[in-house]
Amino acid sequence: MKIILTGATGVLGSHIMYDILENFITNNIEGKLFLITRNKGKVTAKERINELLSSNYTPKFLLDKGVDKLNQYLEIIDTDLAALQDSFSEKIKGAYFIHSAGYVNLSTDENQKDKIFNENAAITKAIFKMFSPFIKKFIYISTAFSSGARKGLIGNDFHNLDFKLEHRNAYENAKFHSEEFVIQQCKELNLPYQILRPSVIGGKMLSNENRYFIPKYMVFYLMAKFFHFTAQRKDQQENVRFAISEETGLNIIPVDYVAKVIVNTFEREDIQQLNIVHNESFNLVKGLQLIMKEVGYSNFSVIQNTLDFDYKNTIEKLYYESIGKHLKPYLTSAANEYDTTLLNSILEIPKLDAESFTNMIRYARLQNFKDINV
Repeated sequence: MKIILTGATGVLGSHIMYDILENFITNNIEGKLFLITRNKGKVTAKERINELLSSNYTPKFLLDKGVDKLNQYLEIIDTDLAALQDSFSEKIKGAYFIHSAGYVNLSTDENQKDKIFNENAAITKAIFKMFSPFIKKFIYISTAFSSGARKGLIGNDFHNLDFKLEHRNAYENAKFHSEEFVIQQCKELNLPYQILRPSVIGGKMLSNENRYFIPKYMVFYLMAKFFHFTAQRKDQQENVRFAISEETGLNIIPVDYVAKVIVNTFEREDIQQLNIVHNESFNLVKGLQLIMKEVGYSNFSVIQNTLDFDYKNTIEKLYYESIGKHLKPYLTSAANEYDTTLLNSILEIPKLDAESFTNMIRYARLQNFKDINV
């Protein structure tokens, strides 16, 4: 079996890499995993991957095998190749292509729009055009939020709807545009495809090994990070008002669950679109209360969404002019849930309750919200 993976140094991509390697070894699969990975400064692509395979957060199963053993299954692809050489194209012929790399940025700033689009849609198009002549299937890792602001029950098919989707930011729009491109091109080429869409990714939950670990803190973690450091710096906590719809929830799914679903699904011919999401979104008001309790910021209140919003103090202004303005569209969206019947039949969705949500935040706080950048 041959698999090409992008984004192996990222939050989700690294866990996909771990699970593919474990699958190769456990099931005695003669496999080769090709990683599209760049150098980072003076650190080579191979050194970056080796760090992921030999760290204190590497799964113990792989750590025990050792880097040399794991590297027998790996080969680095140089993305700067102007064209695939004949010898190399023969190596990857018939491979599954899992495109996990992406640029997660929920910014609503107009000057960020082009960068967000190019880092997602434009790169996806370039990669697809380069590799599509050689591969047997293209698996695109999108986001459940490419559906935009919707209410009610959301199914797995985002591309045969009788209404137009309303995207909240350039990131959602770029991911949906990429999905449309992949579907259209694959149909024209008669190339099998899958669109797999995780929701907001949280820390690991499937085992006690490195439980709640996640290498980078995004979305709800950013709110916790902001108020964690604010609580430490300020003797007097200024009141912050949060505009939140009381019925709205945030759909959070553990990173190790997402990776395992992808590895268990990418060969299936009967699945073209799948949302990898929790069966129940976590209530935002409850989540806010748990976050603020854990980080030690008690002076806040929940208000109804309003267009007229004059900041009452410095902290409120700092929050809303930084992460707050990008998170607000999600905090005030209509309530929705996802149909997880198919997903749950692939792998049972882990329970996410107040205790486990708090433990995700606590893990991040104990790590001082420091990202791991490989």
